Amino acid sequence: MYNVHSFFIYFNGDIMTINELIDIVNGKINIKNNININKIKTDTRKIEKGDIFIALKGKKYDGHKFVKEALKKGAVFCITEEFICDKCIVVSDTYKALFDIGKYMRMKYDIPLVAVTGSNGKTTTKDLIYHILDSSYKVLKNDESKNNIVGVSSTLFDLNDSYDIIVMELGTNHLGEISYLSKMCKPNISVITNIGSSHLEYFKTRKNIFKEKYSVINGMITKNLVVNGDDKYLKKINCFKCGTNKNNDLIAYNIKENLEYIEFNIFIDKEYKVIFNNPGVHFVNDILLAIKIGLEYGINIKTIINRIETFKLNDKRMNIIKTNNNIIINDCYNSSLESIKAGLAYVKKIEGNKILIIADILELGKYSKSIHKKINKEIKKIKNVQVFTIGNYSKYIKGINFKTSDDFLLYLKNNIIDNSYIYIKGSRRMGLDKIVDYLIK
Repeated sequence: MYNVHSFFIYFNGDIMTINELIDIVNGKINIKNNININKIKTDTRKIEKGDIFIALKGKKYDGHKFVKEALKKGAVFCITEEFICDKCIVVSDTYKALFDIGKYMRMKYDIPLVAVTGSNGKTTTKDLIYHILDSSYKVLKNDESKNNIVGVSSTLFDLNDSYDIIVMELGTNHLGEISYLSKMCKPNISVITNIGSSHLEYFKTRKNIFKEKYSVINGMITKNLVVNGDDKYLKKINCFKCGTNKNNDLIAYNIKENLEYIEFNIFIDKEYKVIFNNPGVHFVNDILLAIKIGLEYGINIKTIINRIETFKLNDKRMNIIKTNNNIIINDCYNSSLESIKAGLAYVKKIEGNKILIIADILELGKYSKSIHKKINKEIKKIKNVQVFTIGNYSKYIKGINFKTSDDFLLYLKNNIIDNSYIYIKGSRRMGLDKIVDYLIK
């Protein structure tokens, strides 16, 4: 029901009138009747009678151009930044209006909220936490990686008093965004997964990335923070730490990995074995963070361990796909230097012929060349490997380079890859899905 340009607000049986909405967003309009709102939408294709249309402005779109269309389709009013007609609720900033409505919905219900942020592993950690808490509570979470102002707001709009806990992933690509989202969400507990190189183009330094992620405390109701204590920056924070190093509060040890799962031990009241049915030791820290949150909300450790064992990763995150002749390791949901290094560490342990298909890591700015060159050091550690790269920056990785995914698809149609483990990694916008689909078919 949601994409980049659209969302729905469901008030779940709670009556919100137009006058209440005007007060929340500090809007200006002259009305005679106090009308009940059906839904609020930003996509005119979804407008129905009784809806409110909110006109958002972005770099490539402007909702104000569709106000008349929204009214024609049955919208009763439109929230805009400029006066277009008598049915416009004029506000200074329509994104601020989103924030105000989201904050209103959050504060309306006395429900604990867990915020999850970090450079890598946010979605996996959030989904793990949800899967654990869902064993005992009704939990609201934002789907997939809908972690910006629109995605977070639209999730809060679904809130009602039937929920027990909220788990919210918070993302960012510019300074100040995490603090802004935190002030809307008012977390009771926050989790920081790590500090990596994602979005260096905008943040310039990892120190700035750390400051941005740590700003999640700015909106917290209580400073109950849980972090990856193995991280260079996060280990310095005075809070609860999870990791593999001995100085952490919750520690994983005896870590073992094969091609299908990982296992390790933890000590709570006694020693327990944890099995995670997905490969990749880099998931250990995410799992520990989720265990801590489960314990924080009174989930029995045996239940937590069982939920971890039954957890399924989303597609495109170390997703193992067996075809007639190959085994595909689909890790193309998104990319960073840290996640590529983790994936290659897994590939290194595989016996047999290996194929790497690596596309550009985007949003690195002036660091693009140097970071892609660093990948060569990891590839050198892998035996029996052939490397294909896709994109303008991946050409700095030693291998056969193709400008686009379509160019590489043409190569595949004339060259058979057989009896190999195929690891596929790159930023989401590089179009690697079509390569995965082709190899499966």
